[in-house]
Amino acid sequence: MGEGEELIHTFLDAAADMDREDLLESLARVPGCYVPGLSGHLPLTAMVDGGRLPARSQILTRNTVLSSMFLVEAERGCSRGCTYCVMRRTTNGGMRLVPPETVLSSVPEHARRVGLVGAAVTDHPGIKKIVRGIVDAGRGIGISSLRADRLDAELVTLLARGGYRTLTTASDGASQRLRSLVARRTTEQHLIRAAELTKKCGLHRLKLYQLIGLPTETHDDIDELVRFSRELAAIVSVSLAISPFVSKRNTPLDGFDFEPITSVNQKLARLRAGLKGKVELRSTSARWAWVEYMLSQCDERAGLAAMDAWRAGGTFSAWENAFTTRDARPLRGRVVPDGRRNLPLPVVQSSTGTGALRPVDG
Repeated sequence: MGEGEELIHTFLDAAADMDREDLLESLARVPGCYVPGLSGHLPLTAMVDGGRLPARSQILTRNTVLSSMFLVEAERGCSRGCTYCVMRRTTNGGMRLVPPETVLSSVPEHARRVGLVGAAVTDHPGIKKIVRGIVDAGRGIGISSLRADRLDAELVTLLARGGYRTLTTASDGASQRLRSLVARRTTEQHLIRAAELTKKCGLHRLKLYQLIGLPTETHDDIDELVRFSRELAAIVSVSLAISPFVSKRNTPLDGFDFEPITSVNQKLARLRAGLKGKVELRSTSARWAWVEYMLSQCDERAGLAAMDAWRAGGTFSAWENAFTTRDARPLRGRVVPDGRRNLPLPVVQSSTGTGALRPVDG
């Protein structure tokens, strides 16, 4: 569990020298490794020495996604505290930076396009130096995450030079209330500025990743998203990539129930009706998001259910039947009572002094 650059050698050496029973007993004692039935409890996630960074493309082949792009880390982890995210600053020491010179020297001469990988690449203090070095060498550029509050004309111009046609960032909250609730620092003004930069720098479209179904979300929040998306669309072409919220283990929102599939679909229909002809909208299936939720929140029985579902053809019905047959249930399912949907979640102070959310009993 966690970072595998060092553990992989332990695993391979052990697998080469031991039979299955001895192998599992040995691995159960390795920090960062979890063997169901033997380890007893979940271990701390493994963390590699900074000297191992950056991870970068090792096997180059046309038979992969992003086959024309050389991938290299600019940083690992994140310094932010978004309460739905497993990569928040409390994970493995937060954000670890790779010096710009190291990133650039990792790119081979033959690479025509370079992808900068990380949970918060644009939070790197040397991001413009890195991007400028890549595009000045005549290469294309791709970045795995653009934060709206880090965008300015210089950076977006560099991205346009590197081949960007769509500026992609995330809102991750249907309203300002919800963004504040989950400690997402993005504001409407940041997103308006992103739209203006998209147009000013000659890009064609602004794409926003968006969560729906966050705890306490109401139709009023969805209506705010409709109103604001239409405002953005008056500046530049806009598309929304919608994903239903799935609570993840070891985050402040761990344990919150998945919103009923029918409710998620009703909200999607409300968005489509409000944005028809103005904003392109694409959404993840609510049913498959529920499968993701079950895999995120259940115990080992969900893993056995996954095997069963695959053997049964992998349809949604196969997954439903497999979870039922294996009696897979969320370990800490909590739901905000319907009568309190419009109330804020309790906010507590963490050791870093930042707001964190806890499930509401009920």
